[in-house]
Amino acid sequence: MKKWAVPKILSFLLVLGILPTGALAALPAGVPASLEAPVIRQIELRYDDEGVPYFEAQVVIPQSVLDLDSESPGGGSVFWEYSEKIDNGAWGDYGGGGYLDVITETEEAVVTESENTFRVFFNPIDEGTLESIDIKNHMYTYKLRVYYDYYEGWPDVEAIYSPASNEMSIGSGSFYSDASAWAVPELQKASQYGLIPDILKGADMTEPITREEFCELAVLLYEKASRTEAPPASPNPFSDTENKRILKAYSLGITTGTSATTFSPKLLINREQCAAMLFRAIKAIAPDGEYGVTGVKDFPDQKYISSWASDAAKYMYKLGIIKGDTAGNFMPKATTTVQQAAGYGMATREAAVLMTVRTYEAMT
Repeated sequence: MKKWAVPKILSFLLVLGILPTGALAALPAGVPASLEAPVIRQIELRYDDEGVPYFEAQVVIPQSVLDLDSESPGGGSVFWEYSEKIDNGAWGDYGGGGYLDVITETEEAVVTESENTFRVFFNPIDEGTLESIDIKNHMYTYKLRVYYDYYEGWPDVEAIYSPASNEMSIGSGSFYSDASAWAVPELQKASQYGLIPDILKGADMTEPITREEFCELAVLLYEKASRTEAPPASPNPFSDTENKRILKAYSLGITTGTSATTFSPKLLINREQCAAMLFRAIKAIAPDGEYGVTGVKDFPDQKYISSWASDAAKYMYKLGIIKGDTAGNFMPKATTTVQQAAGYGMATREAAVLMTVRTYEAMT
């Protein structure tokens, strides 16, 4: 081919848009043809001051990339971006991130005990409304890359990308916007301890708790504290549930049916029933423990506590697991139609979780 034909062919390809303009531009002095990939060293679940979960990743940036950002050949900068995958879904497009020096030059982002390691943060998906936060438990997987973009030779330039980093996954846990402010710290503890069953994740925690939900809590407590998986009752004595944790609670003696063949899983429970079930769970965890309540004073409303729940209520109070109102009343259950209408004495989901957390901490 004659030499004069080469530039004419290249010009023709440029006009057609077949050949990118950057293909004709030589890299400025000092700009590398490729970048080393970052490495995700670890990723952990954290909580902010309001108990909302987020992820903190520690990312190792290669020294060559840090040097490139510092030297800035061609008047450029290093950027970072990430891709996210939720559960078994598809990878999302790369995005987010920003200038690398925003994290490398921020004191709080530097991991001093690990060379060239920096903290970056990700947020799980909020499925709530403008007025509320609803973060459900999902498995998130992340990968990162860095790229160098420069100005010398503009517009005939193209960013230079590193390969993707390693992939790392983590579960988000759940955050409950529908929870009382006083309950959030111990709900956060419950999530960290693994004491929130799936049935309560994403639920309104201010609502009353059902027999089924409390059985799930009690069995989780037993298995976490004893480090023993409970066996489910077999055959199943109930015609209205196949929930394995209910059958485990029945096998452990934590609960009974509402009849010989029914459990009534959706029936709401009151405070004295919660106390009795937790008391039985504690006895199942430590059958040789001392469970006397000698010296524990009667509650002001002692006469309203059922005889079968009296020792349980006093023992839970003795350990600081269940507390009364400002007047010291235990509030075991509603005894009038007015109280029933007001939900008096009913155990809420958040209160039940708090009792479970306190029991776990007392037992471990």
